[in-house]
Amino acid sequence: QYIDNVKNVLLKDIVFSGEHRAGQWDDGWRENLNLFLETKDLNLLIPKYHGKYNILRWKGNVVKAVTKDLDYKLHICFVDAIIDYYLKDCDNVWEFGCGPAYHLIRRQLSGDTRNLYGCDWAKSSQEIIEEVNKAIGTKIKGYNLDFFKPDYSIEVPANSGFYTVAALEQVGEKYREFVDWILNKKPSIVVNIEPIGELLNQRDLLDFLSIMYFRKRKYLDGYLTYLEQLEKEGKIEIVKKQRTFTGSYFVDGHSLIVWKIL
Repeated sequence: QYIDNVKNVLLKDIVFSGEHRAGQWDDGWRENLNLFLETKDLNLLIPKYHGKYNILRWKGNVVKAVTKDLDYKLHICFVDAIIDYYLKDCDNVWEFGCGPAYHLIRRQLSGDTRNLYGCDWAKSSQEIIEEVNKAIGTKIKGYNLDFFKPDYSIEVPANSGFYTVAALEQVGEKYREFVDWILNKKPSIVVNIEPIGELLNQRDLLDFLSIMYFRKRKYLDGYLTYLEQLEKEGKIEIVKKQRTFTGSYFVDGHSLIVWKIL
C-alpha cells in the first residue's frame, strides 16, 4: 500500500522547489511566528511537515512509528550529533536556510554558548529569531540570505562552521552561486545534511522511489558531483560523504556531506 501511494503521488502534478516559492516559505514561517507570539510556546516553531506521517525511512526500509513524532525525534538526534561532532572546534556556528531557527534555538537552550547565526531568504525567519531572543533571552543573530543571490556584504568571522539541513534541497541545480559565496567567505568547515541522489542505489526499489521523488520536486541535483569536481581541482577536500539511512515518508533524504576549503 505504501509503494502504491508513493507511485500515485509521483504520477500527479505536485509543487516543486525553486525561486518561485520564496513567498510561500515566508508565509509559512510567518504562520509559525504568529503562533509563537500568541502562546510563547517554542514547540510551535517546529515546522509542520514533521509528524505529518507515521511512516518513515529507516535503515533501508519503511517503518511505522509507534512513538509520536518519531521522524522529528530521529531527525534532531542526527542533526545535533553531526553538528556536535563536526563543528565542535568552531567559535561561530552558522545555519543556512534555518527557517524558524528551531535547530539553533535548541542548541542554545542545550547550553551552546558560541556565536550562533541563522540565515534564511524569508524575512519572517529573522523576525522569529528577534522575537525568540526577546522572549527567552537567546542571542542568535539573524541574516537575510538568498541561496540564489547570496549577499556578499555579510561578514563571516574567522573559525566559522557552516551547516544546512534540508535547505539546499530547494535550489535544485542552482547551487553554484551559494558554493561560490562559501568559497569567498572561507569557513573552517561545511556540513550539509541534504537529499543526495548520488549516494542512493537506483537498483533498490525504495531508493529508486526516493530518487524519483527528488526529481519530481526538483530537489538538489548534482551537488555532490560538483563538489567532487572541485575536489579534483584542488579547491576543497571532502571529509565525509555518507547516507544515514534515515528519512521521511517519501525520501531517504538525510545524507551527510562534510567538506573543507583548501
